[in-house]
Amino acid sequence: MCIKKARRAFAKSYMKKIIALGAFFAPFVASAQAAPGSNVNALISWFHALIKSLPPIILTLAVVYFFWNVAKYVLASGDEEKRKEGQQGIVYGIIGITVMVSIWGLVTFLTSTAGFGATTITAPQVF
Repeated sequence: MCIKKARRAFAKSYMKKIIALGAFFAPFVASAQAAPGSNVNALISWFHALIKSLPPIILTLAVVYFFWNVAKYVLASGDEEKRKEGQQGIVYGIIGITVMVSIWGLVTFLTSTAGFGATTITAPQVF
């Protein structure tokens, strides 16, 4: 009896999250299918494109978090608890945006200074 309840609780709480993650990663999995004539270079370039797209996505999420908390702060004009919560979110959002832009700029500066951006690394061919 307890096992059935545990299974139902798991299904209710985690299956929606698993389905959402599966739907999010479905295009990446579909892109990873081996096409005729593909090689390791194609896989490396796919990972490079995936990793290269992560900083703008994370920065966008930080900006959305910041504006969400600004709206929460403005709309909670009478409730001090919600205003304080919104104010903390604004501060954390500013810190997150600052850290992301700083790290992104530092990495870009270091890769351009060291010359990593201009070189192309090719994987050895198997066939």
